[in-house]
Amino acid sequence: MKKFKFYYLFAFLTLGLFIASCDDDEGDASNVITITIEEPLNDEIITDCGEVHVHVDIEASIENHEVEIILHPEGDVSDKIIDFDRHEHDQVITFEDEVDLCSYPAGTCFHLEVEACVDHDCMEKATADAEFCLQ
Repeated sequence: MKKFKFYYLFAFLTLGLFIASCDDDEGDASNVITITIEEPLNDEIITDCGEVHVHVDIEASIENHEVEIILHPEGDVSDKIIDFDRHEHDQVITFEDEVDLCSYPAGTCFHLEVEACVDHDCMEKATADAEFCLQ
């Protein structure tokens, strides 16, 4: 009879451990993602098309999951100048790149889109964007 009780106790404890360890997204409920587009600024007019600095910081209160950064000419999502996609669990992700936009005519406007998953399953996302134009 003692063996029988031991097996029930062991099964109950094991099940409790399993349930507690499988809920890895519970901590994500308070995860807050802050996306800061440092450069180029929204509505900025770029005077030097040859060296456009793109700088984005993604900071999580707990951890980042999936991050996507896309730069394209306004109205042409298929022309991806930057197509950055990274799965990292760092608390801070910094993206910096220099792009040459001189192949586009003066006055062309661009759209920088940033998307970060708040939870591991990406059920909730944080987004930011900036539009800027060539002089």
